[in-house]
Amino acid sequence: MMAAKPSNDPSVSMGLDTLKLYPGAVMQMQSLTDDAHARHEVRYIGFIKDKSLLITLPFLEGKGLWMQEGQTVVVRGFNGIYAYAITTQVIRARSHPFPYIHLSWPLKVECQIVRHSLRVGVSLPAKVTLPDASSVAASMVDLSVSGAMLDSPLELGAVGTHPKVEFAVDFEGQAMDLSLPTIIHNSSEKPDGSGFHVGIKFENVSHNDGLILFYFTHTLDQKTR
Repeated sequence: MMAAKPSNDPSVSMGLDTLKLYPGAVMQMQSLTDDAHARHEVRYIGFIKDKSLLITLPFLEGKGLWMQEGQTVVVRGFNGIYAYAITTQVIRARSHPFPYIHLSWPLKVECQIVRHSLRVGVSLPAKVTLPDASSVAASMVDLSVSGAMLDSPLELGAVGTHPKVEFAVDFEGQAMDLSLPTIIHNSSEKPDGSGFHVGIKFENVSHNDGLILFYFTHTLDQKTR
């Protein structure tokens, strides 16, 4: 059984240039003018202020997707602080020097602060590797972009210990394996004595892993409402 806890994260609008995106950042592009509404991975290239946003062409099964001029798309991503959604239109697709797309300059970008991130109930197997290289099989019982709660048969260490946690989440129908460094924030023995509940915070999460965590938690939240 999975359940979502409400999020109080505020939504804000801002200019694209204030997001401080870096070239190569992973994004998800979704067309609003077809029936499938499938999301495809693209990469941020850059922008010409007040004129155009540049991203790589999406591919499916090794083939570039046809992008029609005027087609409306939403480009989503996560920059470590904000989950953002950019609604824009295709100006033109180019094939040289590599396949990329010019998108119209968005007047504003819808953003949600996820520092105090949405937390969802899950039931995911997790492998915890301790600083002494020993490992423990645990269960992840809730998850957010910033951390998780583990149900472990053994104590994983004192507050401040840095274990590594490995687990997999569903991302657009594919299992994505994550291996994240963490720090233990709290640990308490379960009332029935069968193990420990251990709260962990993720450390040094890459933009790509942060994007995967964001989409997994928010997609699960939408499904359980």
